[in-house]
Amino acid sequence: MKNTLIALVALLSSSIVFSQDITGLWTGTIKNDAEAQSMPYEVFISKDKGKAKFSGYSKTMYLDEGKECYSIKKLKVSVARDGKIVLLDATVMENDYPFVDKYGKQVNVLDLFSNDTGTSLDGIFVNNPKFSNTTGRISLKRVTTVTESSL
Repeated sequence: MKNTLIALVALLSSSIVFSQDITGLWTGTIKNDAEAQSMPYEVFISKDKGKAKFSGYSKTMYLDEGKECYSIKKLKVSVARDGKIVLLDATVMENDYPFVDKYGKQVNVLDLFSNDTGTSLDGIFVNNPKFSNTTGRISLKRVTTVTESSL
């Protein structure tokens, strides 16, 4: 009986996580631990039609020798069993990096929070160790009215 109860609670809590709406435009900041640099970061998440899968796009900004650079990437989006939102770089769509970024893939592991002020995603990111082994934090808020976005 105890095992059945535990299984039922686990099943219900995972369905609650999966029923949370993570779609839409999210804006905020990405902060690089090594340089303590905080830059604008945007993510757009959509649900694939007819499927229980998500996809998305991100726009990452950073400074290189005083010049603001950007990258727009297609993302693979998933919800882990523990409820964490995982965003994985899939393809670079466009960028103006001063170098060729063939191997740099970023993984974001984010928690979803909802309160009176809105919905937010907050967590960590890690870049592919073959590239730069950069880590840091991401803080995003869901945008309810889209005024201007490059995504």
